[in-house]
Amino acid sequence: MKQRRHSGMTLIELGVALCIAGLMLAVAIPAIGAVTRAQLRQKSGQLGGGIRALYGSAAIAGHTCRLVFDLDSNAYWSECAKGNVRLAREGERSQDGARIATREEELLQESKPDNRSLSDEERERLELAQKSAFSPSKDVPRTELGGSVKFADIWVQHQPERYSSGKAFLYFWSSGLTEEASIHLAQGDDVYSLVVSPLTGRVKVVSERIDAPGQKR
Repeated sequence: MKQRRHSGMTLIELGVALCIAGLMLAVAIPAIGAVTRAQLRQKSGQLGGGIRALYGSAAIAGHTCRLVFDLDSNAYWSECAKGNVRLAREGERSQDGARIATREEELLQESKPDNRSLSDEERERLELAQKSAFSPSKDVPRTELGGSVKFADIWVQHQPERYSSGKAFLYFWSSGLTEEASIHLAQGDDVYSLVVSPLTGRVKVVSERIDAPGQKR
């Protein structure tokens, strides 16, 4: 009889413990979600501030700059050229949501390209690429999103499609113009959108997935 009473008390205690654990879990889950959203909101605001800063810096300095997004390492930084640079008329090429490097970029990445093995056309293109080459600037230092915040995808006006891997570039010109863009940051199931205005450089940050007005569907 005593054994039964003891077993009954054990079941009651177990039930109470489970109820308490359930209540604690119910309180903890919203708290964790709030922290997650706070991190995503902070990283989105930080990136938006970097875009605005580079927009103003390019206009004041009188040269072309770009913000580099490394979607594989979830990091971004600024680069600037010595003067004004125009985008190639043929535009970028992409495959499976990733940008394909140009021949000029491949040549620039080589430590000592053998000019003798290049055609006259490639040699000329390389020389032009060297004159308009970008180098890292102090305007926006390399910044990692950190934690579990990641780039979901990026679309910029000159891109043939939205990119989900590789690198993407957002250009800024000395005339006070940039490109229309939509940048999506994600943390778990939460997504923040940064939509860039090409005329003003303003960044609209929205706590949901939206595309830029001119983006191709």
